[in-house]
Amino acid sequence: MSLESARAFCVVMMSDEEFRNKLAAVKSPAEIDAVLKEEGYDFKKAELEKIVGEFMGKTLAPGELDNLVYGFYEEQIAAGNKEVCDVVAAWMKDLA
Repeated sequence: MSLESARAFCVVMMSDEEFRNKLAAVKSPAEIDAVLKEEGYDFKKAELEKIVGEFMGKTLAPGELDNLVYGFYEEQIAAGNKEVCDVVAAWMKDLA
């Protein structure tokens, strides 16, 4: 079930601007956990890495997923909202 949950999460992240905005508004890793739980997502970091790698057509190198997250939020960083990326990166670091 966790792989399916990670896959569904990735699809929503790519296709649902409202969901992305909801995650962009969080202030802590705990808030990310709450949003994901509320939406019914349950996955581990290894499962997320596997699914993101499948979407990219390759196996992700260690740390590559973290770099992809910062790339995704590049616009936010440029706009001075680095804290959004820091919260997501902290959440990913804590994700088992």
